[in-house]
Amino acid sequence: MAPQECGPGDWSRGMARPPGLCLLALLALGLGGSSPCWDPRGQPRRCMPDFENAAFGRAVRATNTCGSPPEDYCLHMGAHHASALCHRCDASDPRRHHNASLLTDFHSQEESTWWQSQSMAFGIQYPNSVNITLHLGKAYEITYVRLKFHTSRPESFAIYKRSRAEGPWVPFQFYSASCQKTYGKQPRQYLRPGEDEQVAFCSDEFSDISPLSGGNVAFSTLEGRPSAYNFDGSPALQEWVTVTDLLISLNRLNTFGDDIFKDPKVLQSYYYAISDFSVGGRCKCNGHASECAPDEAGQLVCVCQHHTAGADCERCQPFYQDRPWARGTAEAAHECLPCNCSGRSEECFYDRELFRSSGHGGHCRNCRDNTAGPHCESCRQNYYRWEPQGACQPCHCHPAGSLKPQCDNSGTCVCKANVTGWKCERCKDGYHSLSEGGCRPCTCDPAGSVGTCDPNTGHCTCKERVEGHLCNRCQPGWFNLQPHNPIGCTSCFCYGHSSACRAADGYEEIHIRSDFSHGNDPRPPGETEGTALPDSAKNIWEIKIFWAEHLLLELASGAKLSCSTWLRLALSCLPHSLSNRLHEAQEGAEPLLSAFSFQRLLSNLTSLRLRVSRLSLSEVQLTSARPGPGPRAGWVEECTCPMGYTGQFCQSCAPGFKREIPFGSPFISCVPCTCNQHGDCHPLTGHCQCLHNTEGPSCERCSPGFYGNPFVGRSDDCKPCPCPGRSPCTEVPSSGEVVCTHCPPGQRGKRCQLCDDGFFGDPLGQRGPVHPCEPCQCHGNVDLNAVGNCDPVSGRCLRCLHNTMGEHCERCRPGFYGDALAPSPAGKCAPCDCNPMGSDPRLEGCDPVTGQCHCLPHVTGRACGQCQPGYYGLEPTVGCKSCECHPTGSRESGCHALTGQCSCQPGVTGKRCDRCQHGFFGFSARGCRACNCSPLGSITPQCHENSTCLCHLGFVGYKCDQCQANFFLDPLSSRCQQCPACYGLVKDKVQPVHCAWATLLVQVGQLAGALNTAQGRLTNASRASSCSDHGPPKTCTLLSEIGAVLQSAQQEILHAADTLATMVGALSGPGLLGGLVAILGGAGM
Repeated sequence: MAPQECGPGDWSRGMARPPGLCLLALLALGLGGSSPCWDPRGQPRRCMPDFENAAFGRAVRATNTCGSPPEDYCLHMGAHHASALCHRCDASDPRRHHNASLLTDFHSQEESTWWQSQSMAFGIQYPNSVNITLHLGKAYEITYVRLKFHTSRPESFAIYKRSRAEGPWVPFQFYSASCQKTYGKQPRQYLRPGEDEQVAFCSDEFSDISPLSGGNVAFSTLEGRPSAYNFDGSPALQEWVTVTDLLISLNRLNTFGDDIFKDPKVLQSYYYAISDFSVGGRCKCNGHASECAPDEAGQLVCVCQHHTAGADCERCQPFYQDRPWARGTAEAAHECLPCNCSGRSEECFYDRELFRSSGHGGHCRNCRDNTAGPHCESCRQNYYRWEPQGACQPCHCHPAGSLKPQCDNSGTCVCKANVTGWKCERCKDGYHSLSEGGCRPCTCDPAGSVGTCDPNTGHCTCKERVEGHLCNRCQPGWFNLQPHNPIGCTSCFCYGHSSACRAADGYEEIHIRSDFSHGNDPRPPGETEGTALPDSAKNIWEIKIFWAEHLLLELASGAKLSCSTWLRLALSCLPHSLSNRLHEAQEGAEPLLSAFSFQRLLSNLTSLRLRVSRLSLSEVQLTSARPGPGPRAGWVEECTCPMGYTGQFCQSCAPGFKREIPFGSPFISCVPCTCNQHGDCHPLTGHCQCLHNTEGPSCERCSPGFYGNPFVGRSDDCKPCPCPGRSPCTEVPSSGEVVCTHCPPGQRGKRCQLCDDGFFGDPLGQRGPVHPCEPCQCHGNVDLNAVGNCDPVSGRCLRCLHNTMGEHCERCRPGFYGDALAPSPAGKCAPCDCNPMGSDPRLEGCDPVTGQCHCLPHVTGRACGQCQPGYYGLEPTVGCKSCECHPTGSRESGCHALTGQCSCQPGVTGKRCDRCQHGFFGFSARGCRACNCSPLGSITPQCHENSTCLCHLGFVGYKCDQCQANFFLDPLSSRCQQCPACYGLVKDKVQPVHCAWATLLVQVGQLAGALNTAQGRLTNASRASSCSDHGPPKTCTLLSEIGAVLQSAQQEILHAADTLATMVGALSGPGLLGGLVAILGGAGM
């Protein structure tokens, strides 16, 4: 906007000029001149209505006004001065009222008027608010809002605005000494560039209690908003200053705090009072009007220029749509431009895509003179014109002969094929029947026509049995249009039952040949040469012989042939081959037959024999047909059968019909069935296939389960028996009562309405819903010979046997177990029979399915009659005790169930297998080894841990089985006796060596014992590692390898001990003096 000075007329006298209002006024002022919206050269320019006080003289509504009822109010003189100057407000007294109309009247400092609310004595204080609403009647662009208070200014009040009628109230400005507490906003006076400029500030500038009267509040709508100096380029600020309604919400009074004492005089001194409410701005016309005036309805609107329209000149006039509407600015008026419709329309609309592509958005509508296009610049579709400025004329192209209704600039149309003329209105020479498809050539079917077609109508001259415009279809009763047929078509056969047929689909030509290389010749000796077609031809002819079409004979020389004794055909002579078509019109055929008789002859033909004379045949071929996808055999017919016949050739009787003669041939007529109108009959035998619940050869009686008179001939002659399951019934002739004669199993009574004993239900629904009688499901657990086994209504079993119970005897009684549903009594419920020694006395019974009793600890078995493996000694209330078998000396962890004796390794004894037997040693995982002490030389059979025995005097050796040196075995006493004194000399020499070797033998024995102990510990370690139950593979492998090494070392040491003991025994034995001398001599003694 062009800058201007703020004039004195913009402000009331004595009002302080608020900061920034001059800037807003400069932005709001427009250019002067005699024609505000057009410059002296007639060019459009921006124009705006005069700046004014939009609130002056307008009605204001307040939600609270003093005087109703009349009340006293006092003038506040300060915090320490009690007011004695009080007045009265009375809404009914013109001199004492202070209503809202005084807010916008002429304001004079000398004779002030004001609006006033009720006082605090009437509850006017936060959170109760007083609202003042000003309706401007139209959108204004507001520059400022000024309020002059007759009392002190409020502590908190807010200004709200509407940008359109009935729109939402939007915060415009907040004033409060407690912005955060009252409105939840921080005090703020400006925005930074880039922030939302449609945000209300909260200011604490005008919230002091002083002055007590005459305080001003001036709100500048653009102050503190960065885009204020580019107002024309900021749609956000243009929307921000647009106002149709203003609302002043007075939220909290300013007080000195003395109101808390509730003194009436004090409360009457606190109230809202405003002497002047001014709103500075312009009527909003978006730069396209210089004034606003009431319209016909009295509504204030802009007097729009620049070909604009609307209350705010917010749109272009209807014919001025050549570019999009825009607000007028100082740089450009943005006037609306007229549409270019070439003088042929006064209506248009703005087309955004047209404007984007061409720079002109006016799209014309309702073009005159048959024109079209965005600017009425071209002819409508199917019109043309000789001159560019002339009116468009219709093409009038022939709708059938032209390719399209549009012609060129000369009016010439584009013709279809074989069509000519300026408007494509006639056919070319040699064509006919101008239509939507153009002109057609003469298309008479050569198979059915004679000559050419009519040039105008295309009508063809047909053969005798052909019809149709193109002679392309057979007459009724004829089919198989063929060019070689002089009459065109073949008559329908249909076994004489129909004259309507057509060529059947799905049949292919076949050729049956015979070259005389096989087959039987039935002629007698001396008969002329002849042949028959092969069996394959016979088989096909037996199905449908009239499918045969050609007979071809390969001849060695000319001859005449005849076919059978019933049909004689004269065949002309040909030098090499002869082909003849089998039909009734064959020239020279004898006898002369009708078409039907000829085909009837072929239908019953079983063989074809050729009799020739003075002729050599090389091959005979018959052309026939069969179902298949090959070359189509058009001479096979498909008939349209009359009532009573069906099948491709009407060869069968239709449902409801039968042969007039039973088992008659297809030529015999079909007649309606005689089934009393109750069904169809067999097409050959005539036997009825009865319906409507009838039976019998002629459906002359009702089926079982039905009753009535079937001779009436209606579908409801036989009615269902009112018996369950449609069981048979009879009608008593005298009374007409229907009585069921064969009640279903389990039912009885006249209507089978009761259930037999052993059944339950309600077959007729006498007690509720129908429930058929069903056998009582007691699962074989009742006495079938007894009466009253179950409830006849509910089916609940009442006399369960075999220790069963339940609604259907489906489970065992307490104290029994098994399968109550088993087929035989032996497999049903049996007593639990829990062992009182091993079952828990606190729990009775057993599992009803498995029979498992409730066992004591470490007791097992269904009846709890045995200890678990590893336990023994079953005792009541206690259970079983652990065997505690020694892991080394026992074979397994289990023991005897009664005694607890463990199963010991060989040579091991004890209840727990924890020691060697008497006469054994070497306790290990392999058991104990026998001492084998000599019964003569040992004092006791028990040996030491190193396997050495305790010997009698004179006996030596590990097993005490040798006499010591200088002793010999006395046979009489079985004791070793001392030798004579001469042996003492040798003994003295041998004694030191013997002692040394004996010491070595003891040490070797001790080493063997240590190895045995180590091997036992290794065995315990292997068991602890669960090597026998797939323990850790690496550890178990290592333990196994160590055990093998220890076992090998032990065997070597024991072998060495045995050898050493033998040598010591040799030194100690009698009679070995020479050997000892040799040994001593070898030792250097």
